[in-house]
Amino acid sequence: MKPFEQGLVNYQQRLQSHDYGQVFCRFDAERQALWSYLHQPQRIPCINHDLLMNLHEHHADIQRSGGYVQTDAETILPIRYSVFASATPGYFNMGGDLQKMAAAIRQQDRAQLQAYAKLSIDVVAQRAFRFQLDHVTKISLLQGEVLGAGIEAALTSDVLIAEKQAIFCFPELFFNMIPGMGAYSFIARKAGMAVADKMILGCERYTAEECLEMGLIDIVVDDGEGEQAVHEFIHKNNKRAEGFLSAQKAKARINPLSYDELKDIVEVWVENALRLTERDLKVMDRFYRAQSRLFPDNQESTIASTSEAEPIPNAPQPQVVNQ
Repeated sequence: MKPFEQGLVNYQQRLQSHDYGQVFCRFDAERQALWSYLHQPQRIPCINHDLLMNLHEHHADIQRSGGYVQTDAETILPIRYSVFASATPGYFNMGGDLQKMAAAIRQQDRAQLQAYAKLSIDVVAQRAFRFQLDHVTKISLLQGEVLGAGIEAALTSDVLIAEKQAIFCFPELFFNMIPGMGAYSFIARKAGMAVADKMILGCERYTAEECLEMGLIDIVVDDGEGEQAVHEFIHKNNKRAEGFLSAQKAKARINPLSYDELKDIVEVWVENALRLTERDLKVMDRFYRAQSRLFPDNQESTIASTSEAEPIPNAPQPQVVNQ
């Protein structure tokens, strides 16, 4: 076996089941589905730098595997479905790393903001561009809070399945920011620019059923039935998989997404961030403290909370979920 082929087999073996840190994966051989879970215990489930690095490595492994998993010494199966989910009960993802963003903005550290933003769109692009593989259908399973950059991450899939408990919101405008890692690009293509403006500029909380009506979500099921809904979608889609993938390619040809588009919007995001005032940053701090109260074991909490800030008027507050 040639060295390249040996390396390929190693990636195929690793995708059978592997812990990347804040991401772990498992392969469902029966359905030929690779499940990729965000796994962030003892921390706020946000898009932090380590998570981005873990996702980048995982996505690269999918691409380097050629889209196949070796399940035993004799069997190599294709990855026909890539399922993106969260292992944090009640939360998919709460968006950007507010603590690190606020610190970088206060220091006017353009390089740090650009590095974080570039890594974010690199990860988004890997999945949005289907890992450079033609035979993979992408699914996001959303079970709980999905905020800001979490929505952008979910929208890299072809199909979004949500449980009724799921809540969606872009809170960025409360602290004079915009979502910069693909929100306008993905929502406008999936549900139209009017829906993108409504969600991004309105800062409102939307239920899964409301997002279904707007065209942002494809399937909504009762709480606890999300995984079964993924199985049912795969079962039904198997009969028309080639046609479904061809339809995705046709849509991408009609309204293509480019890396340059993501990069240009990120530059707008960085310039926006560097113009924030201390008042804006204090609002960001309040959001961070609200998140920290929901996750008191957060290992990275450094913002003092001895004096409670007043609630942010009309701001969407994270919901406590019984676990």
